[in-house]
Amino acid sequence: MYYTGDPCVDDVIVRREVDWSETPPSIAIVTAIADIENVDPIDLPTTAGTTLYSYVDPGALDALVGGNQVCVSFSMTGYRVRIDGAELTVAVE
Repeated sequence: MYYTGDPCVDDVIVRREVDWSETPPSIAIVTAIADIENVDPIDLPTTAGTTLYSYVDPGALDALVGGNQVCVSFSMTGYRVRIDGAELTVAVE
């Protein structure tokens, strides 16, 4: 996780380089949010009170990003998600 060092503006941020041919974006996003929440990804819908599917179609996201150099960003209950090429960034809003 990355912190700016300023407690007034620090958001918890997970930034990872991901090989999309090995890890689908939908799985990488859920895993990153689970890491922020310090829970097992299986428990995330209960902990966060929502699912990725409530905001984007995971299958369409995986197809769009898989192997392509694209930039996609969206917000979901308390998080900003951005995929830029092989980089995944998830930040707490």
